Amino acid sequence: MTIRRTAAILTLAILTALAMAAPPAAAQDGGEPVRVGVIVHGPDGTQTFCVTLDGDEPTGADALAATGLPVVADTGFMGSMVCQIDGVGCVPPDESCFCQCEGGESCAYWSYFHRSESGGWVYSPVGAGSYPLEHGAVEGWWWRDNADPDAAPPPALAFEEICAPAPVFPRTVIDGLERAITLDAPPERIASVALGSDEILLALVGPERLLGVTFLAEDPAISNVAGQLDGIPHTNLTGNPERLIELGADLIVMASYSNPAALDQLLDAGEPVFVLTEFNDLDEIRANIRLLGEVTGTEARAEALVAEMDARIAAVAETVAGGDPPRVLYYEPGGITYGPGSTVDAIITLAGGANVVAEAGLDAYPLVNPEFVLAADPDVVLLGGWFSGEADPLAWFTSDPAFATLRAVREGRVIPIVDAHMTNVSHHIAQGVEDVARALYPDLFETEAGR
Repeated sequence: MTIRRTAAILTLAILTALAMAAPPAAAQDGGEPVRVGVIVHGPDGTQTFCVTLDGDEPTGADALAATGLPVVADTGFMGSMVCQIDGVGCVPPDESCFCQCEGGESCAYWSYFHRSESGGWVYSPVGAGSYPLEHGAVEGWWWRDNADPDAAPPPALAFEEICAPAPVFPRTVIDGLERAITLDAPPERIASVALGSDEILLALVGPERLLGVTFLAEDPAISNVAGQLDGIPHTNLTGNPERLIELGADLIVMASYSNPAALDQLLDAGEPVFVLTEFNDLDEIRANIRLLGEVTGTEARAEALVAEMDARIAAVAETVAGGDPPRVLYYEPGGITYGPGSTVDAIITLAGGANVVAEAGLDAYPLVNPEFVLAADPDVVLLGGWFSGEADPLAWFTSDPAFATLRAVREGRVIPIVDAHMTNVSHHIAQGVEDVARALYPDLFETEAGR
């Protein structure tokens, strides 16, 4: 291990030891209960908590404990160090508290922050055990992994967003079809009949309140939640109205592209149907997340989800800023591509690219022929393939003699892309932006990774 690396680990140890070590530096006047927000940002996403603490000298350590998440600490000569939160991290004594910072170039550990009055994160100058909290504070814990230097920080949510008042029911919410739906209580048996709502609802309410999701949710080729469906009773829903009526759901979420006849039948049966209608850009995705947050009584979680998505996309924008936008074609075998007004076009643009379909003035969902591809001669071709059934779209594309003269083929810039990240209409669009940015600016992201 190098001297530099040893010093870095020692510094981390000192900072983390402070996190649980000293007694509080000050007391909360009056001894009244204190409410604070806590954001825990791990490799699997962000969790937010509004906790109420005893007003007698509460600290950041008290706030972390009050989340109810399992916390593993190690007590040594420097005090108590936070090693693991919610199953992420190291478990002494069988391993060092900094086991993921030893024996290699990568280093991952829990770091501790406070939200400043200006709305950003500030690295804590003292540990959680000695940091006094006042009502309205927001604490942040971030699993920082230098193997992923482009990872976005935790969303810097305001206290009011995390500790929003309990949702008030009954409430009336207007859906995408301008229909009013009134709910007497937060829905606990929710059926989702669109993949986009499957993904958003799972993040908002968890599997506990989901009665069912679409059959598409189980397919990892196009679903971002394929491995997260345990506990959901039905994972094979379609738009079959008879089946949906039999379920006895207290909320059925559908998309406007669902079967209109099925929608009419469900409405005639008096079923509580909520319809989403717009899915074409980032603003519409934000609106859908917030609508589903409103109808399920999870507004604070919806705001956190939007903030996390926006932070990840902003991190990409900062990394690629100032670059010369590569000209990009997203292409699926059969000539399927996407232009302005589609989420794919939005992803390419947000990732710092220029969509050649937009350059040509085509609409959102055109079919293009080889002549168009040759005339456009993009710098980068991004290949999807799920809808075409092609097992290996890269081999299919590069072995076609018609495309042999393309700049992207000659320079090795035909890149298969993950369909689930690229074609979703949920907060997972951020992953698509990150994927495309790495494909368009590989040298830039390699430089970032090496820092």
